[in-house]
Formats: sequence, structure tokens, C-alpha cells
Amino acid sequence: MLPEGLRRILCLALAALCALFAGACRNAEQDQRKAFIDFLETHVVMAAGTDIVQMSDAIRKKVGNYSRHFDVIATCSKELRDIDMRLAGEKLRIAAPGPVPMDKLGSERARIEQLVAALSRSAQHADAAKAKADAAKTALKQPEDVQAVFDKAYEKEVSGYANASLFLYTVQKDFYAEALRMGVFLEKHRDKIHFKNKTVIIDEQALLQEYNALQSALQEKAQKMQSALAAGRP
Repeated sequence: MLPEGLRRILCLALAALCALFAGACRNAEQDQRKAFIDFLETHVVMAAGTDIVQMSDAIRKKVGNYSRHFDVIATCSKELRDIDMRLAGEKLRIAAPGPVPMDKLGSERARIEQLVAALSRSAQHADAAKAKADAAKTALKQPEDVQAVFDKAYEKEVSGYANASLFLYTVQKDFYAEALRMGVFLEKHRDKIHFKNKTVIIDEQALLQEYNALQSALQEKAQKMQSALAAGRP
């Protein structure tokens, strides 16, 4: 057995070493936290443009485990942008034959249905990506100062982007769904409705009133869609 005096000295030395180690860990975490907050504020919250924010290996080393927190934002942000890109490709493919004039809405319904389906899929995928990111965010353990800045970054790159995308998908889908209604109407009454020089000719008053109501709703949704697309995303 060690003499009592020597045992006491060893215990004191170990305690001092543990305290020193704990202090070093605290300092390292504080440095990582500060670096992460600085990164979020500079490269995400205050950054302009629409490019996906990247975290370099050097920054990952500086922020330590906080890089995993950023990955929650980066992963969802990329997924949302990929959804947008796939939708844009689908819309180009469907629209390749050219715009659908009013007198062809009935016979070209298949193309419009494809657009509605593509927009619905995109909305579902965006919803799923955001829900997955929300769950991952909830599971994070963050100090208050980190959380305050992280929430702002998350709102900009995930919640804000997803909500803006979903709004754009919805207004576009509403317009094309209204166009489908008009197409069904025109196809149903194609023997009584005629177009001449882009002017509609309908002899029956009741049918004309129904057409005018559909046309008014279609124009309203078209204006809403155009305004939303012009505004784009924040």
C-alpha cells in the first residue's frame, strides 16, 4: 500500500489534471461554438444569392461536432433545390411542343394533367424533405446562443425556401387545374363552341355564362401565378 501522504499527493495531482483537462475541453467547445456562430451569420444568414452554402474542410475542423448541425441545413437545402431542378426539367419536356391555345385545351388535356401531376409530386417531395429536416433539427442539442443563430439560418435555407417553393407549386397547380376544368367544359360542348381568330362563339346564353365564369376564374389564377413567379423566392 502507498503511504497516506503519497496517496494524498497523487489524488491532488489527478484532481488538478482532471480540472485542467475539463478547462481545456470547455475552451475548445467555446472556440468551436464561436466559429460556428460566425460561420452561420456570415455565410448563411447575411449571405446574398441563391447558391447552396458549402462548409469547407477547414471550417469543419474549426467548428468540430457543430458541422453535423450544419449538415441538417445543407442536406435539406440541396434536396429542395434538386426538387426544383427536376420540376423545371419536367416542365420543359411537357411544354416542348409549344403553348396550348384556348381552343386546344380540350384535346391537349393530357399535357396539362402531366403538369398538375409533376407539381403535386414536387410538393409532396418538398414536404417530406422539410419534415425530415424538422425532425433532425428537433433532435439537436444546442446552447442558446447557437440555437438563436441556427434558427435564423434554418428559416432562411430550409423553412423559408420550402414554404416559398410550396406556394409556387400550389399557385401553378391551381392554374393548371382550372385549365383542366375549362378543357373538360370545351370538350363536352365542342359542337356548340367555336373559335374564330381567338374569339369564342357561343350562341346559347346559359353556355356562354358558364364559359365566362370559367374564363374569369382561369384569368384570376393566371394572374396570381404570374405574380408569384415574378416575385420568386426571398
